[in-house]
Amino acid sequence: MALDLAVGGSAARRAETQTLAPVLLMGPPPPPPIPPTTGVYLPGPPPPGALLSRPIPMALPREVIVYMDECRSRSLLKFISDAGIVPSLEDERRRERVVRELGKIVMEWAKRVAYEQGKQHWITSATVLTFGSYALGAYGPESDIDVLCIGPYIATLQHHFFVVLRQMLEGRPEVSELQSIEGAKVPLMRFKFNGILVDFPYVQLPFINAAEAMHAFDPHVLENVDGPSWRCLSGVRANRQIIQLVPNMKKFQYLLRCLKLWARKRGLHCHLLGFFAGIHLAILAAYVCRRHPNASINTLLSLFFDIFAHWPWPLPVSLLDPPVLCRGPDGCSLMPIMLPCNPPEFCSSSTTESTFSKIKEELRRGYALTKDTRSTDFDWSWLFASFPYGARYKCFLRIVLSAPLDEELRDWVGWVKSRFRNLLLKLESLGVYCDPDSSEQVDHTITEPNVVFFWGLVFTRNIQICTSSLKEDFMKSVCNNIYGKEKCAHSDITMAIVGPPQLPKSIFDLSVYSEKLPQHMMGHQLMKQRYNAVS
Repeated sequence: MALDLAVGGSAARRAETQTLAPVLLMGPPPPPPIPPTTGVYLPGPPPPGALLSRPIPMALPREVIVYMDECRSRSLLKFISDAGIVPSLEDERRRERVVRELGKIVMEWAKRVAYEQGKQHWITSATVLTFGSYALGAYGPESDIDVLCIGPYIATLQHHFFVVLRQMLEGRPEVSELQSIEGAKVPLMRFKFNGILVDFPYVQLPFINAAEAMHAFDPHVLENVDGPSWRCLSGVRANRQIIQLVPNMKKFQYLLRCLKLWARKRGLHCHLLGFFAGIHLAILAAYVCRRHPNASINTLLSLFFDIFAHWPWPLPVSLLDPPVLCRGPDGCSLMPIMLPCNPPEFCSSSTTESTFSKIKEELRRGYALTKDTRSTDFDWSWLFASFPYGARYKCFLRIVLSAPLDEELRDWVGWVKSRFRNLLLKLESLGVYCDPDSSEQVDHTITEPNVVFFWGLVFTRNIQICTSSLKEDFMKSVCNNIYGKEKCAHSDITMAIVGPPQLPKSIFDLSVYSEKLPQHMMGHQLMKQRYNAVS
């Protein structure tokens, strides 16, 4: 019996020793398993054969979401304030003085024209109306003023506006850098008045007293106005309609300022080069504000990118009746945007396949950056970073415009820029996509006054570009009328294919920031550049 107990005890001890030894080697026993909790992800792989259920994300309390939205809105407002795009009270007063002075000048001009023609100069009048970002209250310290000159039926565009009124403006000490852009879709003069840039188109009304006729701005008064004049007045009417449609003007103004800064930084802001005009961004901003009247500025900006990154183009964007599929005039069929006026009318556009592709890519980039609205420490400088032309493209088209005098150069640059869309279309027909940089550079190695442009190139097939033939073809559209032939007689254009090392430092240095962002945030990628350009 004792032997049996001893033997049994030894066996038990041996078994106990064999059982405990591995545990001592592995450390203390693990804690008991945690029971599953709804909406929480558990670490570790699932057991073999287990069916994976779709995880249920944990919903944040509404108070937390509101707090995060307020934090991002405050940081966004601080960012645009630090960026210097909100004008001061003194800036507002300077612009008001400019508009008042221009009103006095055109009134004196109208009476002078009437007196020379023996008309009733005592009742003859002219006036000015503002439109664009200034009239919408969304301008910045460096923004221009769109001022529409409205004259009587006796004051013609070609002679009285572009000759007589121009001479009067040239005689004013406040006016500088005056240029005439006569061949554009909307002919205008562009100048600086006390240092503020002014775009100055003209409308000729079928009345002697233009100021009184425009006082009520009755559409029936404008039945006999057509052509470029009607286009200008449509812009003024669209501005007034936007102000009536937008539920919160303050939020709209902040959103439009954000969009204008984003477009300028990302190279999307020059209408003549196939990108956005101010009226385009204003209508898109108003579209978002109308459909989300209670959203914060942070949410409105995120919704802008969400809506238009997924917009089913060419469905037009309209603030009025539900839009329908339609084909607009040349340049409007890719990205149609309707003016909020009756009868319906398209915004003038110069968009091409190349520029439309970049706009869509930048909208998708903006959506990728802003879609997660729950992070309160978002760095807005990523969204508003300057476009890195030097890092994006291997080849550039270098365009040099030169003239004997500074005054002639200003007119020459304005005229050629109004024809740049023809050059874009020609390059696209050759299988070359373009990303034109709107910034104007100066080549100090050239003795004559000059302006230099650089366009990023993407080759879709293996071709060789002959810049002399390209220039010859483009000059046909530049010199297609008397005005263009007169300008060509004294001015010149040269073209060349260059690489990134030939870029100015101000453009090439913008590529540094791209190394800090993920690839999908870096911006426009038309397609892989597979071929080299040969000049």
